[in-house]
Amino acid sequence: MLYIINFLIEGLETRPTTIIKLIPNIIEGEHDLIEMARDCGLSFEALKEALGFLKSKKIAELDGDTVRFEKGAKVLTAVSAVKLGSSVDEVSKALNWKDFEEFTCFILEYNGYRVYQNFRLRNPRREIDVLAVKDDRGLVIDCKHRHRSMGVSSISKVAKAQVERAEELMKSEEAKRLNLSHVIPLIVTLYSEKVFFMNKVPVVPIDKFRHFLYELDGLLDTVLIVR
Repeated sequence: MLYIINFLIEGLETRPTTIIKLIPNIIEGEHDLIEMARDCGLSFEALKEALGFLKSKKIAELDGDTVRFEKGAKVLTAVSAVKLGSSVDEVSKALNWKDFEEFTCFILEYNGYRVYQNFRLRNPRREIDVLAVKDDRGLVIDCKHRHRSMGVSSISKVAKAQVERAEELMKSEEAKRLNLSHVIPLIVTLYSEKVFFMNKVPVVPIDKFRHFLYELDGLLDTVLIVR
């Protein structure tokens, strides 16, 4: 599965509009190209070109007139469409938020975290998109696949709300049950040029998320830690 995380999007002649039409039809497993072209509303040639692009990025496997997608291929294709020039708003309409959230969970699990999706606190009532736990550390994650349409003020509000969720978690019995000594609130987005920090809360693009997790221990002086 490593190949669906380690990838680099480069410029190609493939049109972003073609990729966007393809996104909703990317489902884990093997598919017939003729049927997929019909479902996408694309010519067979346009579909082959788009899939050839995805194959070059190790997002799809082509074998004759069939294509195979692994878990996470839909999100990686969405990222590639953005980097080819599509707007995030346009791409996010073709991408189900649940796919984005589940792929975030997949990356965390691959990196050794225990993952709790849609984690709920009772008093006060809060819901955390993704809580990831490794040893005594928790990551309190908000998945925002429409981030680029948000201004600085909106991102600041999202970051503040995420800090509040982290604080409520550490006050709860759930923190004791999970043996958490501290948690780090963060936001994972579909797209941004680089990792940046909003009031010490990391805002991490999905295609840089695995690298961020790898480097996290070296970033502890720059991130907000809630105890």
